[in-house]
Amino acid sequence: MIEDKGHRVTDYFVVAGLTDKSTPLEQDLSETKSSGPKAPITDLAVINKSTGETVPEGFTCIESTYTGQPANLNHGSLKSPELFLCYKRGHGKPPLSDIGVLYEGKDRLIQGCEVIQATPYGRCANVNNSSATSHRIFITFRRSPPVQPQNSLAVTDICVIVASKGEIPPHTFLKVDKNLNCGMWGSSVFLCYKKSVSASNAIAYKAGLIFRYPEEDYESFPLSESVPLFCLPMGAKIESWAPNTRYPLPVFSTFVLTNSSGEKVYGAAVQFYELYPVENLSEKQKIQLGLLTAVDKKPILDRTVNTNKCICLLSRWPFFKAFKDFLMFLYRLSANSVNPLPIEKHISHFMHNVPFPSPQRPRIMVQTSAHESIMLSQPVSTPLPLSGADYSTLLKNLGPENCATLLHFVLLESKILLHSLRPDVLTGVAEAVVAMIFPFQWQCPYIPLCPLSLAGVLNAPCPFIVGVDSRYFDLYDPPPDVVCVDLDTTTIYLSDEKRHCSWKNLPKKPCKSLINALVNLHHQLTIVRQNAPENSGAVEMTPIEADFSWVNKMAGLEMEVQEAFLRFMASILKGYRSYLKPITQAPSEKATAADSLYDLQGFLKSRDRAHQKFYSQLTKTQIFIRFIEECTFVSDKDTGLAFFDYCIEKLFPSDKGTDKGTKVEGECSEDAKLLELDESQKSEHTVFIMPPEPPPDDGSEPPPKYSYKSFPRLRLELFDRPRELKPALGTRIAGASLSSSPALLAKRTKQEVKLAYKMAKRCYSNPPQWAKCLFSHCYSLWFICLPAGVRLAQSKPRAMQQALNVLVKMRNTEVEVLDEVCYRVVMQLCGLWGMPVMAVRVLMEMKKAGVEGNAITYGYYNKAVLESPWPSRNRSGHFMWTKVRNVLRGVAQFKQALRGSAKRPPPITTVVSLDAIADGNIPSMLVAGDHLVHPAVLSTFKVFDYRDGHTV
Repeated sequence: MIEDKGHRVTDYFVVAGLTDKSTPLEQDLSETKSSGPKAPITDLAVINKSTGETVPEGFTCIESTYTGQPANLNHGSLKSPELFLCYKRGHGKPPLSDIGVLYEGKDRLIQGCEVIQATPYGRCANVNNSSATSHRIFITFRRSPPVQPQNSLAVTDICVIVASKGEIPPHTFLKVDKNLNCGMWGSSVFLCYKKSVSASNAIAYKAGLIFRYPEEDYESFPLSESVPLFCLPMGAKIESWAPNTRYPLPVFSTFVLTNSSGEKVYGAAVQFYELYPVENLSEKQKIQLGLLTAVDKKPILDRTVNTNKCICLLSRWPFFKAFKDFLMFLYRLSANSVNPLPIEKHISHFMHNVPFPSPQRPRIMVQTSAHESIMLSQPVSTPLPLSGADYSTLLKNLGPENCATLLHFVLLESKILLHSLRPDVLTGVAEAVVAMIFPFQWQCPYIPLCPLSLAGVLNAPCPFIVGVDSRYFDLYDPPPDVVCVDLDTTTIYLSDEKRHCSWKNLPKKPCKSLINALVNLHHQLTIVRQNAPENSGAVEMTPIEADFSWVNKMAGLEMEVQEAFLRFMASILKGYRSYLKPITQAPSEKATAADSLYDLQGFLKSRDRAHQKFYSQLTKTQIFIRFIEECTFVSDKDTGLAFFDYCIEKLFPSDKGTDKGTKVEGECSEDAKLLELDESQKSEHTVFIMPPEPPPDDGSEPPPKYSYKSFPRLRLELFDRPRELKPALGTRIAGASLSSSPALLAKRTKQEVKLAYKMAKRCYSNPPQWAKCLFSHCYSLWFICLPAGVRLAQSKPRAMQQALNVLVKMRNTEVEVLDEVCYRVVMQLCGLWGMPVMAVRVLMEMKKAGVEGNAITYGYYNKAVLESPWPSRNRSGHFMWTKVRNVLRGVAQFKQALRGSAKRPPPITTVVSLDAIADGNIPSMLVAGDHLVHPAVLSTFKVFDYRDGHTV
């Protein structure tokens, strides 16, 4: 095991691919589609059956739609010819890459497209059913170039839908949004087509670990055995390619793992192809790959055999852009180049010599070569959980309304399947999907990029969020109860049972504000992306200033999209803290049940009656129940929950102090800013890290050169040993979350410090207000120092009673409470020294002062009353005899008070513990326990039993 020493940019470097121990990737044949991956479509034709035209040889005619309607392109028309679309599959010519519809005279033909102007029999292929005087409509297509990469996309399926009959595009199909019938009569007919990777002769195996660095595991983060499966989610393949097939460009992908402690681990991988030696293949494999004929076993020439391999970086920080640049740099080094340094030196330099960004050095510029550099920026420090979310990609690929619909399904814990042919998109979108429901935390299975070998999770009986490569649907049909989100066609596919569910089921006002904000941000993102600095290769570099400016704009828009979702969540949950039920007596077995912790019925009654169904469903979800538990008890989410409470107060200042049971109808403050970039994020202070230096040329022997034709088998002896890095100032222990709960006594959260600073800045110019502010801070400082005082005090109950008296004095003298640290410290001390009854009294005092505790304070209160020993309810014999003695003494004092002189002595108020009474340390006058006493005596003495919290 390697000892953890502060933050690291990256933890592991992994090479995954085909190994000697790889086993064939098994598929569940009971669920696999019988057809499997289809050959690409190479030709289209339109035939006129009204004139007796038949299907051309080798073509397949689309006779009907998927619901059984006739697939006549003039469906529902009167006196119009019956036109049908035919297609042909094969590998003999370049496949089609796109299909379209051309309105003659209105549209301009896109370059590279061909028009089907005539049927195979020479008749006009106009598919418009209107009169001859109107414009004609033709079907167009675009063909792929003759020489294309192996993993290029092609049209693999096509269908016709009749929208007038309620038909929608099938799953994974893209709709050509142009009606084929423009006449007054006839149905609305549309073309749909599907794109996928062209099928080839291939054998898939489970990916294995080829190499890892370092060899030993880190203590807090051991390398998972499943990493190779996520590096190559579709498996390690041996493929046979046709002649003139170009090598595809490397494919970048990202994934997220969860370790044993629940912490996220981010992976960035680059997949590429290399030649595979034919001599390593068995005869059976050669037949499967099409290298031998099946009957006479004759070799088929001019075919190359290749295999895919992957290089990967694993880290606890989502530096996806920097990791992509570095992995691409390593790939280019391995591609037919001669270098003065081995690849191993570059890997160890990046892993060991690049410091972690910090507030003092927010930007790290890593120079990898004379023309290439990598930028690392400090993660945005907010109270929200750390995430690799890419909100801008989510909004770009789904649009405003689909984003709101997806939010509805996530809040109600549906089975959600994200899929795309772009693996680098899936993880960022999936992270955004689980982050947009903050303060809720997704509690069910979550796999942003699911390997094909683990796809059985889609049949799980519980909710999940899973991302898969769209090629999964070439092999399997999605389960019927799953919400399929196609990021390539910007559509959400729903089953018939969920067809009525959409963003319109969300609360009206918050949803309207969300949609308006997302529409505006979608427009801004489109403009900013158009002005993005182009990736002009390794030689021509974008100026650093321009790159910084664009990155800052994107970061600002990213935060605005995140804030739009945060506003929505604050709007639907406002006033929720009023229905938390504090524990005020010795806890029972049911004390931690959801019904005992929260007034669900009261919460539902306070919501809009028109959306009771939504709120009722929401309160039954696991995310809501877990949210209530985290608000009630101390957890690592306390800082984030306290920030969420602050957001509600900022958005709805008029609702603060609203009584429980009243409707929450306050208007949202549109100008309130919830998320802001940290000052370090605005800094342009950059640290430059130079590339590793080649060995000096001393003249005796020429320095070695390293040449590669493919990615080499790495050697451990060529890696440099790590050097000690100075930890960044102000950083936490490795693995600590940005939203970790304050573990020490008397610790303010970052948000509370920021608010105190803003208040001081506001009061500084007004002397009376400034004096009150300083006076309040004096009390806060006294309570911050209280833990040390209580620790040194001989009598802990007396010291705690003094602290409670100070809190009472603050309320009576109307001292303005700046934050909750005064009450929080006393509650923490109650838990530390086992005084649950005192904690209850502090909570009541806090409510009297009009202070509503946030998640941190409330969590420490419940920790004190749950974990501290409560006084026993079983009265011992000694206690009962002591009580009889107290009663007799009380009666005696009763008589003495009645016989006393007319001049009554001034009342003296004190608090005496029953423990002290039992030991005989009592004043001259006492109060009888449960018996009726004279009001004069009762107002004079009050005896408080710290063991059961009752006044006797």
